[in-house]
Amino acid sequence: MSDIYHALVVHDFSKERDATLQDTRDAYGDACMSINNAMQLIGYLLQIVDDEEYSGDDAKRYLFLIGNVLSQLPRISEALSQNERSADYELKKRKGGAK
Repeated sequence: MSDIYHALVVHDFSKERDATLQDTRDAYGDACMSINNAMQLIGYLLQIVDDEEYSGDDAKRYLFLIGNVLSQLPRISEALSQNERSADYELKKRKGGAK
């Protein structure tokens, strides 16, 4: 299996308009922060499951942040699926099969 990192990374943004590029930057940054926070929080939850000083307020905050990333993941998945379909269409078009 190829590395998904290389499929997702965009190296050339030179043709994007400023407003589009700003929106794109913000979307990438928000998604990245959400995913990283969720992974970190899941790790915290696993480590402190038996900690007597762990409060209900902490649990609520962690669950809220995890919910934030879980709400982003379906759209990321949809984008990856769209990219898969677009790449498949392009390959078929190059072979003369897609109209």
